[in-house]
Amino acid sequence: MDKIPVIIDCDTGTDDAWAIVLANSSDKLDIRALTAVNGNVELKHTGPNNLNLREYLNIDCRVALGADRPVIGGVNPIPDVHGENGLGGVELPKAKRDFDEKYAWDVIAEEAERAAGELVILAVGPLTNIAITFLKHPEAKKNIKRIVMMGGAFGTGNTNPYAEFNIWIDPHACDIVFKSGVPITMVGLDATRMTTLTGQEQEALLTQPTKIDLLLRGMRKYFIESHKAMGRPDAVTLHDALAVAAVIDPTVLHTEKYYVVCETKSSQSVGQTVVDFKGHLHREPNVDVAMSADKEKFVQMLRDCIACYAQ
Repeated sequence: MDKIPVIIDCDTGTDDAWAIVLANSSDKLDIRALTAVNGNVELKHTGPNNLNLREYLNIDCRVALGADRPVIGGVNPIPDVHGENGLGGVELPKAKRDFDEKYAWDVIAEEAERAAGELVILAVGPLTNIAITFLKHPEAKKNIKRIVMMGGAFGTGNTNPYAEFNIWIDPHACDIVFKSGVPITMVGLDATRMTTLTGQEQEALLTQPTKIDLLLRGMRKYFIESHKAMGRPDAVTLHDALAVAAVIDPTVLHTEKYYVVCETKSSQSVGQTVVDFKGHLHREPNVDVAMSADKEKFVQMLRDCIACYAQ
């Protein structure tokens, strides 16, 4: 079976790291590149995190730096959710290999052409790098089979009443991507929240020793301590990993096709992904929207993933 060529474009925080771990464990995916963008933490952290993860997980791929700010405007304040370095303070061995000589958008365009129309972009951070790719290399659109993005919501948001963080950071980039004509699957908060893991479920995943305990147990320790400090339940949602799971096994999601537009101007809900459920806007559907997720299937995929790293 031919593997699916993928690029993981990410703002590498804790759930991005889980997404990369999951993708690397799958015999269905061929990771062609990790491209970094500003988001969960600044690019000065997300870039090195990708470099270090490539070597730590022994991934044979390119690693490229991307945008350090949104397409329009300055950098939004970033909430301290993933720790100062994005990985909950986990310090991975420093990578010996350096970044690709080309920027993320050039790497994406090159790999899209190389994959001859089969490339899937796993966009699990703000969509800035993807938007810049389409602006600089419009011909790349025809070579991308699908964008599977973690972002958006048709219900409530997590940054303002209706906006999800990845979209809120750069709504103009989302607008460009939604209007690109490239097939899109939107894995938003409505689906990811259905896969939230309790503390017990997290512990059950980590019962056996693995080759990557430094990362997995280190992030688990951070989740416990940070949630306790904030007075929050010991639960975590691996948003980005669900997007990866949907490429490995699309049946982990139930999707429906709708016209979706991103709000770029509102003072109350900028970054909202407006899903036209009733067809009021009279536009052709452009996004496969994740309506729900199969938590049991997702958790089993995580179990299988961790088993691949068992000592």
